Amino acid sequence: MSRLRAALLPATLVLLALAGALAVMATGPLGVAPDALLAALTGQGSAEAELALALRGPRLLSALTCGAALAGAGAGFQILFRNPLAAPDLLGVSSGAGLGAALALLLGAGAALVQGAAFAGGLAAGALALACAALTRSGDGRLALILCGVVAGALASAGVGLVVVIADPWSQLPSITYWLLGSFTRATLSEAVIALVPVAFGAAVLIWLGFRLDILSLGDEQARSLGLPARPLRLLALAAAALMTSSAVAVAGVVGWIGLLAPHAARLIVGERAGRLIPASMALGALFALVIDRLATAFGPAEIPVGLLSAAVGAPAFLILFVVTSRRS
Repeated sequence: MSRLRAALLPATLVLLALAGALAVMATGPLGVAPDALLAALTGQGSAEAELALALRGPRLLSALTCGAALAGAGAGFQILFRNPLAAPDLLGVSSGAGLGAALALLLGAGAALVQGAAFAGGLAAGALALACAALTRSGDGRLALILCGVVAGALASAGVGLVVVIADPWSQLPSITYWLLGSFTRATLSEAVIALVPVAFGAAVLIWLGFRLDILSLGDEQARSLGLPARPLRLLALAAAALMTSSAVAVAGVVGWIGLLAPHAARLIVGERAGRLIPASMALGALFALVIDRLATAFGPAEIPVGLLSAAVGAPAFLILFVVTSRRS
């Protein structure tokens, strides 16, 4: 792969994701042409375009943010752990965010507090996994992190189950269940923009690390032999990926498979190097989120939770990618 092509492919995928967002806004009952949408963004559009932007803009931004965040975090985890099955919930972040949101809903909190609790719960689960891994002082830090992440996720899942058991089945349980199944409709524009900030920060950190992630994937000894502080850089990358995952789950609930599927698809297009793989994965993750969000409203007036659709679409797509990759190798 030439250097020019390697540099252009991630940018092309990003442009493709933006084109998909414009296509989504241009179709449907409140479809807006791209030129009218751009005019509405500058405050000079028609009343119909501004109404469509106000009603559909937060959902679109939430889908793009969530898809990109989960895919970028998944790519970062897969590179760091040299594990093709690594996903954003590897450190228990998704389960911790679900527990935080479930507790907030159980206590009758508003939408903003629910998102804040989900964000805090995700970060707490990730911090617990990192702290437990540090206590083990294991020679293989990656294995210790994976095992401690499984423990943190199991504890958070048990907490969610306890909340479901004690929740009122008529007034509280439906809202908890609906949140856990995932949706891009809950966030307002301000909440979606607020979630975009930590996602952008975490993505910037992972992209800045770039080739350092490739070296870290070889092991701490190789990284130190090349003059890199392995442990601080690994913690920085894990913290950035956990921050992105927590932000996505806080906005959309638990949406699986994006962080596992998008990096594998991007790897077939741009290769293994982190500097190209992470932005390409984020672009494909955003596209995948747009697709499942569009499918959520395509089967009638009742909206299908995107968490269910992401599994229904992502699982067979991942199997196809696995077969294609195996044949190539």
